[in-house]
Amino acid sequence: MSITAVRAAAAAAAAGAPASLSRFRGALVAAVVGDCVGGEFEGAEEVPMESVLKHLNSLDDETKGDGILEYSDDTAMARCVVQSLLTRGGFDEQDMARRFAKEYSESPGRGYGSGVIQVLKKLSSPQLSDVYQPARNQYNGRGSFGNGGAMRAAPFALAFPDQADVKRFACSGAMLTHSCSLGYNGAVLQALAVHLSLQGALELPQQFISKLITEMEEVEGDEATRNDARILKEAEKPFCERLHRVRDLMDRSKVSIEEVISELGNGIAALHSVPTAIFCVLHCLQPRECLPENYSGLERTIAYSLALGGDTDTIACMAGAIAGAHYGITAIPQSWIKCCEGTEDADVNAERLHMLYHQSLQSSASVAGEQSHEFRAENKSNGTEKKNKAE
Repeated sequence: MSITAVRAAAAAAAAGAPASLSRFRGALVAAVVGDCVGGEFEGAEEVPMESVLKHLNSLDDETKGDGILEYSDDTAMARCVVQSLLTRGGFDEQDMARRFAKEYSESPGRGYGSGVIQVLKKLSSPQLSDVYQPARNQYNGRGSFGNGGAMRAAPFALAFPDQADVKRFACSGAMLTHSCSLGYNGAVLQALAVHLSLQGALELPQQFISKLITEMEEVEGDEATRNDARILKEAEKPFCERLHRVRDLMDRSKVSIEEVISELGNGIAALHSVPTAIFCVLHCLQPRECLPENYSGLERTIAYSLALGGDTDTIACMAGAIAGAHYGITAIPQSWIKCCEGTEDADVNAERLHMLYHQSLQSSASVAGEQSHEFRAENKSNGTEKKNKAE
């Protein structure tokens, strides 16, 4: 067995079985870590890998203290999603909207964009009856296509075991602030990527990307997507087209950072960041020459995300969630966790989401068992009736 195969087997063992607690903890904590460490380079056009590694190595400095790196609006809003899902035992748009508005009012300096600030201020109004209306009114009714919905989408994959629920609620949750399909479909794609990773799907990378393409073909098959794509001069199914680019880049023996940025983007639009985050995870499943040999796959993913520049905190946050769901909590260096604000809460919330997830699984299994029992009883009854009629 090759060294790479041995490392992959060890990583899989550490992550545990599909939907294990380690994977839940990895997803939520790595998302926070990606957000916190990514803030260093946010908005930079060029980020040399040497600068990235110097930044990450500095996190091992014990004199830095706890929680020195602050999280941004990415984590602030994701925490609202988590708390709402846990408190309500599922999706409640009214509760989630109120939490978004309250979080912003209490801590407005987290780096919120000007567009979402206007929505959040309107969501705080006690007279508001339709919590989706402020987002629909944005940009002359066209809505936002930014990545604000996607950056907070991971918790939906950790709360709902059913894939259809993951897609539905990730979409609804994103539409509270992003009513353009290129915004909310980005959230669906991100949640799907975390969902599949949680199940161990990244063990087969080509099947993973093919599954995402198949799912997004269905998601982007409606008229709203076609209209938005036409207005924004994008491909008819924008995210599918980007995922095909991801697959093409995966097949190349060597890919430069410049090519990744050119093909996928590194900006604040969901279309220019969610597929990029997915590529970062896939590209870093194997060791890379530009990255230290002792780095885990998750460390490689975070480092590579930062080297792309642009919206580094959000891309690293999204890539961290996907990678964390694959590698599990043990792949994240303790020094990184210690340096980042909000990681302890994320770890606690991951355990609570894990319980909610498995309660939902048990509930679904119970319902399925009852339906199966009723079906057998009905068939048995029908069989008796037919027999009596025959006699």
